[in-house]
Amino acid sequence: MLKKINLGLVALVLGFGLIFTTSAFTSKTNHNWAFTPGGNDMYDGDAYVLNGTASGLCTTEEPYPCVISVPEDVTTNAELSTYLSGKTVPEIQAISTGRTPEQ
Repeated sequence: MLKKINLGLVALVLGFGLIFTTSAFTSKTNHNWAFTPGGNDMYDGDAYVLNGTASGLCTTEEPYPCVISVPEDVTTNAELSTYLSGKTVPEIQAISTGRTPEQ
């Protein structure tokens, strides 16, 4: 009887260990979107290029986000517009990885 309980306990501990190791080491990646200044609204997903490079205008005095980092499931310009729609300018600047000096 005691052997069966010990064996069950060992199996339970191994099961939790397996769950922990598989969930603890999964990595979430982000997508980088480069903002293309020039009259574009920073809330407009069409103003960004997926995996693009920062515009040369990102060094000017305008508070452009330059390159923003968003969750990996945001893969289209429409999804990016939806993602940005509820954010404030400071929140967009906070997810910006390449920012102008004023930010």
